[in-house]
Amino acid sequence: MTDYDGLASYYDIEWEELKEDIPFLLEEAKKVDGPILELACGSGRIMIPFAREGYEIWGFDNSIEMLKLFDMNLEREEPKVRELVQYSRQDMVDFGYDGQFGMIIIPFNSFLLMTDRKDLETCLENCRNHLADDGVFIVDVFSPNFELCAAKEPKMNFLKHFYNPMSKKVVVQWEYAKRDMGNQTIDIDFLYEEYDSSGNLSRKTQNLKMSLMFRYELQYLLEKNGFRIKAFYGNYDRSPFTADSPQMIYVCSRA
Repeated sequence: MTDYDGLASYYDIEWEELKEDIPFLLEEAKKVDGPILELACGSGRIMIPFAREGYEIWGFDNSIEMLKLFDMNLEREEPKVRELVQYSRQDMVDFGYDGQFGMIIIPFNSFLLMTDRKDLETCLENCRNHLADDGVFIVDVFSPNFELCAAKEPKMNFLKHFYNPMSKKVVVQWEYAKRDMGNQTIDIDFLYEEYDSSGNLSRKTQNLKMSLMFRYELQYLLEKNGFRIKAFYGNYDRSPFTADSPQMIYVCSRA
């Protein structure tokens, strides 16, 4: 069981409003030739819209439950969309394909799910080996702000509430995040409170561990592992990176 197996039942509902990265990635896809590969593809949030636009796209995830969700989502699509999608169960560290790709993407913080520096470098080396000579590699992670890094004592924070039509319950989501700045990791416990129509309450928790990474740290990691930074943005509108930027988005080529 992987961390995201426990989050799969909420994922599409929890992140249904997250769409702003898709136009950015589609715009980059227009500049390349050949198939596209997504690492940690989850439920197909990005892959399915790409296939709708006519792109051949491949992807993988290590969560069985997320891939089951992907399968359900893909079944709702037309045959011409489904035939453009290939996905499998693999890991970001040791994935493998016979061919190369015109574009490889690791969107929306997925790169940070690896907390071992050796794993991070092995992943990047693998991405470089699978990228075509004229291909584009994109990594998108959140930018850790000062308040996030300076907090010494973790607090329980309310995140959001939403209705889950599958369970027919209202879900309230909380977060308890413990930061280890010595190792640059964040250990997150998610608490989900579920209320049925009679007001009965049930609770579920799920843990997720992530890396914390800063601008030049990730830039040097990319350059060390054979990439050249072509563009760097602070958000999906291609705005320049500043101390207040929510994201760090690197568009790279092979060095």
